[in-house]
Amino acid sequence: MTGEPVTTLHDFQLSMLNAMCTSAPAEAAALLARVGATREEAEIAEKRWWFANPTNSFRTIAEYADAWGAPVAERVEYPGDREIRYAAWDLPFWPCLRIEWMELEQHSVLFRKLLRQPGHQRPQVKSAADLPAWSWTWDEFHDGSLGQTDFVDGWGAVGDLAVCRAIDPETGRDRIYWADFDWALLQRIERAPDAFEWPSRCRAQHK
Repeated sequence: MTGEPVTTLHDFQLSMLNAMCTSAPAEAAALLARVGATREEAEIAEKRWWFANPTNSFRTIAEYADAWGAPVAERVEYPGDREIRYAAWDLPFWPCLRIEWMELEQHSVLFRKLLRQPGHQRPQVKSAADLPAWSWTWDEFHDGSLGQTDFVDGWGAVGDLAVCRAIDPETGRDRIYWADFDWALLQRIERAPDAFEWPSRCRAQHK
């Protein structure tokens, strides 16, 4: 796919959605219908994102601005003698969310984060068991409001796994939950098997 046009923001969101067709199929199918796209188009967009030249290998925020248009928010920070630039784009597929890229001075890799847009609040829940698909971001899950959390496996894109220790509303007892994330967005949460030992990071235990 080398030489194809860069991935637009619309196609990037389609590429995000492709994996979610497996991890959160009902929500993904409804979103595909809303944006007038098919699963096949999502699959093509995902392949282009990972393999097309050069969108997934951009090294500066300016390159994303050229491909996606002007960001909705920008800032620059100067910790010590370093410069760090941030730029964010709203995600129309998920109207309360945005993606932010971080560019470090003299660093060849950009860092990506999924954020909630200003003015939007995450859904409030009484327990981890109440979290629906797409309700919380990775950072919101790990902010401690549910209880102790830990990272288990993943590379920050598709199929990331985290765990949290929280009260089981059915028994009132302490329980460990598995949480699956795609693109830093929660896809599903479920009780971990009793044999799961905190804070084991063995992906093979998660079926």
